[in-house]
Amino acid sequence: MDRFTVTRPSCQPALRRIPWLVMVLVLIIVACMGASTCIVIVSDKQAVSSWKVQPTVLLAVLSSIFNFALGTTLSMGVAVTWWRSALHGTTLARLHYIWDRGIGYSFASAFKAGFDTRRVALVATAIAVVELINNPLLQRSTHIRAQEIVTNETMKMDLAQRLPDGWTGTIGNGSAITMIGSRYGLSDVQAWWRNDTIMSHNKPGYYCNGTCNGRVQGSGIKYNCSSTTEALDLSTRNSDGSIIFAINSTMSTNSTGVPFLFLTTLYSSAVNDSCVATLTVDTCQIEAAVVEYPVTIQNSTVILNYGRLQDMPVTSTYISAGDLPTAPRGAGAGPLAGLNNFFGYYLYANVTEVFDPDLGRSTYSGPSMIADLFFDPEASSYDNHTFAKCGLKWSSPTSYVLNSMHDFMFRAALRVGNGIEVQTFKAQRTSAALLFHSEPRYLASALAVMLLALLAVLSLLWGWWELGRLVSLSPLETAKAFGAPMMQSASQHSTIEGILKEIGETKFKYDERILLATEGGERKEVGGHDHETQLNTGKNRVHVIELREQEH
Repeated sequence: MDRFTVTRPSCQPALRRIPWLVMVLVLIIVACMGASTCIVIVSDKQAVSSWKVQPTVLLAVLSSIFNFALGTTLSMGVAVTWWRSALHGTTLARLHYIWDRGIGYSFASAFKAGFDTRRVALVATAIAVVELINNPLLQRSTHIRAQEIVTNETMKMDLAQRLPDGWTGTIGNGSAITMIGSRYGLSDVQAWWRNDTIMSHNKPGYYCNGTCNGRVQGSGIKYNCSSTTEALDLSTRNSDGSIIFAINSTMSTNSTGVPFLFLTTLYSSAVNDSCVATLTVDTCQIEAAVVEYPVTIQNSTVILNYGRLQDMPVTSTYISAGDLPTAPRGAGAGPLAGLNNFFGYYLYANVTEVFDPDLGRSTYSGPSMIADLFFDPEASSYDNHTFAKCGLKWSSPTSYVLNSMHDFMFRAALRVGNGIEVQTFKAQRTSAALLFHSEPRYLASALAVMLLALLAVLSLLWGWWELGRLVSLSPLETAKAFGAPMMQSASQHSTIEGILKEIGETKFKYDERILLATEGGERKEVGGHDHETQLNTGKNRVHVIELREQEH
């Protein structure tokens, strides 16, 4: 194949020779990479609702801009490589393969044709792959995940720090510890017994969008408990009638005259294989106090955290006149007197052993539903002999009784404080939210292929300064380089913009193998090498250029 060379173009002013568009495109590519990185990093662990436009949409837009800028830069790089190859001397086949970029079936031929053709084919293939995979990689670099987030909140709850005397009832006889229960107190007992849902206000400050956990001060109880044990042989007549489960309370005062509620629980906590039971006796001295209730709020629903009621911080204790034994008849009863009246009745238990000497077996008897609730009926809790003869064992009712009192006091304090006493407290809000979660490995992979693509494209632009002007692969510019007669009227070193200004308005028509160039005015030679015919048509002249195959 014939070889040819292109004369080195003359140098234009330095600023005009700089490929400013390439520089702008490179800046756009780098900006897209930087913006994608920032979006993925900044959006990590942020709520979906905080972004008006999702990161994946922004990444898709940036990927499209990146692909456009990269493709345009590739086209310019191919043009620079084409002209540099022509400048240094090459073959027509190589120029074709450079222009074709090794697309389709010509890849193998381009790969074998020479260094420049091979480089262009490889770079073009790599760019096609990068344009295909960079967006999926960027999309994988961020995704939405449901996650619980914890924030600190300041909340409110209407909760009285002291129950007023008379809320639970009125004194019948202070010294005899009798009282008449009130409607309010009875209503709170009913709510405790039914385990009614506790509600707060459905308004800002009270309402929790999620789950809020905190401690709020309110009227409650303080207590000190101690425990002792004793043994009881259930296999003899002597134990018949012995108390083996009991719950009892009574009002009293200490040496300084401070009133307190004295709670006693007794239960058979274990029975060995000899039918000897271990009786556990818990005693608690209970005082009126201001405590910090552990609460959980969901929407406007309030839940007492029973697992933390046993270790509530006590802010202070107080004495209510209605709890003193000197309280006159008809006076308002205090909170301890109310607890003693309600729970001393509803939770009272006194269960005794019943020994059958004929069967040698022990059972229990007593007017108490509570005893049945705490009794352990499972055979797996005893050995065979004990289960058949003396299987009488209970779990401790003490915590249940104390928690019941806490529940009652909390409900009462909530009703008393409604709209009157507003308590402000700190809470931690846990809420399920949709968060963006970033995957650095996919981001790094996307940036790596994007950077490699940029470097590959820049390699095709290397040596652009040798050309002395901006170049393209426009058919007009390449035709001028090949010396087409009709292009000779253009300036020798014109860029494509100059060519278009000079002869861009020339009209052509292609009819099979004949190229017609029409011009108005005086005749002017624009013909071709094969055959040229001039047709005179008055004012206008038509040049007919026949495109024939040369005969050998």
